[in-house]
Amino acid sequence: MTIMTCPAATATRAACTDGCTIDPALRAHHDRLLTVEHDADEVLELMELAVTWGELEYADEPLVGPDRWIEFAATHVWVDADRAERIFSLAADVAARSAVPVRIAA
Repeated sequence: MTIMTCPAATATRAACTDGCTIDPALRAHHDRLLTVEHDADEVLELMELAVTWGELEYADEPLVGPDRWIEFAATHVWVDADRAERIFSLAADVAARSAVPVRIAA
């Protein structure tokens, strides 16, 4: 999967590609995710969501879930594609691990 970078001269924020098929009900979260490249608070929100994904019930929340974060990154054009890939890959990995029970050695 290739994540695209906007030409620096024209890029100031992420943008959708034709592959972005986000449900309109998720638009607010979608738009927040588009800001993670340049908004540290949104990165923190994404990481908090990832850490708690396996512990809390988010079924009724209008959120783009971790199972779609890598696809989300790939269906948008970013100012810095490498940074976007790192952010969404890390968040997806954290969310996947949050669903696995932690075993404590006796």
